[in-house]
Amino acid sequence: MPYSQSRIIFVNVNWKERIGHYFLSRISADSREPKSCNLRNAKSVGILYLERDHNFYTTIKDLSKHLKDELGVKRVSMLSYVDADTKTTPRWLIKKLDSGYFCKSDLNWYGKPIKEVQTFIESEFDILIDLEINPVLPLKYVLRASNAKMKVGPEQLNHSGDYDIRIGLALNTEIEEDNMIIWKEQTERTFQFITEANIQ
Repeated sequence: MPYSQSRIIFVNVNWKERIGHYFLSRISADSREPKSCNLRNAKSVGILYLERDHNFYTTIKDLSKHLKDELGVKRVSMLSYVDADTKTTPRWLIKKLDSGYFCKSDLNWYGKPIKEVQTFIESEFDILIDLEINPVLPLKYVLRASNAKMKVGPEQLNHSGDYDIRIGLALNTEIEEDNMIIWKEQTERTFQFITEANIQ
């Protein structure tokens, strides 16, 4: 269910990622029955994202606060992937009831999470939102295994089946060089659509 015309971003992958994508592709097709819902009616929302820095973490917390305070979502759970080993994980990252993270040390050799993700996967969120424009392999394993009732994310080459609702990138991203600006615009479009759309 694409929202608009989109631009696919191509990314280079190394051999481990290729093997990881191969095993990801062998995961059985989603057996759940999707149930549509918009943010104004959702009681629980899950958010998947790649950790970057403290400012970015604050942005994600602000999104969570907006969902709770402005839209009345009772439960917002955040799960991030940190592209670092446990020993070098930022000190400001703290695992709480509604937020968690996993890192390189929690993956097997080809990039599949084997720790810290099961509770999130088993949660039947009304909506699960993938905030990453480009595929992040460890997050893809979580997304595909998730029991969420509705999965939302961007248009991505070879990953269209991962989402119940796909949000295309704005056409003007072709001339925008700042990836953070592109991410913010895409996130705003995603939240606007699943807040205002007549999804029932």
